[in-house]
Amino acid sequence: MSESRSDLALAASLRLLAPLVEMLLVEGVTYPLFVQALKLVFLEAATRTLEASEGRVNDSKLSLLSGVHRKDVREWRNAGHPLAPVKTLGLAMEVFTRWVSDPAYCDKRGQPRILERAGKSGSFEDLARSVSTDVHPRAVLEELLRLGVVAEEPGKKGRATPRLRLCESAFVPKQGYAEMLQLFADNIGDHIATAASNIKGDEPPVLEQSIYADGLTAQSARELAELARKQWARTFSEVVRKATALTERDQGRADADRRMRLGSYFYHGPMIKR
Repeated sequence: MSESRSDLALAASLRLLAPLVEMLLVEGVTYPLFVQALKLVFLEAATRTLEASEGRVNDSKLSLLSGVHRKDVREWRNAGHPLAPVKTLGLAMEVFTRWVSDPAYCDKRGQPRILERAGKSGSFEDLARSVSTDVHPRAVLEELLRLGVVAEEPGKKGRATPRLRLCESAFVPKQGYAEMLQLFADNIGDHIATAASNIKGDEPPVLEQSIYADGLTAQSARELAELARKQWARTFSEVVRKATALTERDQGRADADRRMRLGSYFYHGPMIKR
């Protein structure tokens, strides 16, 4: 007897969840905790699905679509406690993005320069104020230092003020656990949404591809990892510059209601026995 679409989708999802569950167990999240929280995810998703297709949502429809008992649906709707809203890293990421994309803060090779902390032109204060005048540059710097994205270096000879350099070519917090988890959820969530959209086929297919190779030595895997990092650095710089220009061009338009995310990853591990 052939498997149904739901059977196939469930099997694929369980395989996808395996590394996530390993992370949850390490962080102390047990099966009962996860299942209870997952009920809320199903109810939120069922609500969005019904609103998109029918417009009207009631307890019976939510229970039928999600499989969650009507009693639990009713309690959830009466409580009015949806999932926590998505947060953004906001200003710190915007400042980082401009630092790596704006020629005013990059060298001749297009690499982010080491910046003086203060000054009118080309300094970190100038950079922070070019993004926002609502938050003092010192507060932005403290956040970037806390996350481990920026590091201080001794000032030029004769100057006591330290200079500032980026620690990475991509925004990857080293110290902020909550921020790392937020990026994890944002990046993987959008990746899954992309693949799911392509599977559903409701919209024209969008980019979602990967390269796979096996039978490699550890040294070969390291060489490919370095190549992937170099290729991504070039793509990152080019797309960030274009995205910055288009964001500025579209600012204030009523139809500027779209967001985008382009990501890259490299993984290597033991070969899968089939």
